[in-house]
Amino acid sequence: MPNGKFRFVIIGSGNIANTFISAIEKINNAEVVGVVSRSLNKPSKYPNLNSYKKLSDVNEKFDAVIICTPNGLHHISAIEAASLGKHVLCEKPIDINLDSIDKMILACRENNVKLGVTYQRRYSSDNPIIKKLIDANKLGKIFSVDLSVKNYRDDNYYNSGEYRGTYKIDGGGPFIQQASHYIDLYYWFFGKPNKIVSKLGTFVHDIEVEDHGAVIFSHENGMISTITASTATKPGFPAKMEIYSDKGCLILENDVITKWQIDDLPNPTKQKSVNTHSGSATAAVDDTTNHEFLIKDFIDAVSNNHDPLITGESAKNTTEMILEIYQKQF
Repeated sequence: MPNGKFRFVIIGSGNIANTFISAIEKINNAEVVGVVSRSLNKPSKYPNLNSYKKLSDVNEKFDAVIICTPNGLHHISAIEAASLGKHVLCEKPIDINLDSIDKMILACRENNVKLGVTYQRRYSSDNPIIKKLIDANKLGKIFSVDLSVKNYRDDNYYNSGEYRGTYKIDGGGPFIQQASHYIDLYYWFFGKPNKIVSKLGTFVHDIEVEDHGAVIFSHENGMISTITASTATKPGFPAKMEIYSDKGCLILENDVITKWQIDDLPNPTKQKSVNTHSGSATAAVDDTTNHEFLIKDFIDAVSNNHDPLITGESAKNTTEMILEIYQKQF
């Protein structure tokens, strides 16, 4: 860490690269020293950053990469970075292919570098509180969860890159893209279901992947859940998770408790409002608080040799669930 700062190289130059760079700017002991892009493009908000065509061309000392390339290309950059002895922080989903994910995990293990994934919703707002209550069985016997991730993406979004809306590179539609964060949150809260059945379709956009669909999860303990995910629901709505148990119910909207009625257990937060991200046409992320949190943890994981909060193995579980959604259509 030259000059006492943890130094990152960003791989990829799209919207999410702007988010990561903005987050790193707010962390005192971190900085971005360059961007790798095959086209030599730079993130739109940071035109003065040094740009390189290949990772091996970077002439600055650096500690880690943040992978912001399209989903199906994540493994390529991760394996290359690991071979150079650089730690890897990867945007969600970790990748779209389980064999590729295994190769990422193995490359990082063999080269003794850390692999973290930014499923930051686990640590957003009220979600850590709910996780503790679930683990302590404070919410009672949970028998149903309804998860709704109804976004809207316009044609400009799908036309912004040739890979958008493709199985080969995107890996699918909203279930592996926009809803990926909340499927990961579901997995973190409740574990993997033992049965999945889904119905997906393309209703509004001229794309090969789904833009709307619904899923039923069932668990060995009898819990039944539903998930709806969409980029076709105009104008876009806050993500919502409804949790029902024999003690009552609670509702999270964009990670904030908006309804609490659990017998003999007061609302553990005093928050009354919902954050303003509505799931509308833009994919931009303005609030970087959760990214900052995970980046700080990643730096600490490297500095003090512990696992990042979200490891490659953990993120693989989420991809496995999502891929099964695509495989179990009726």
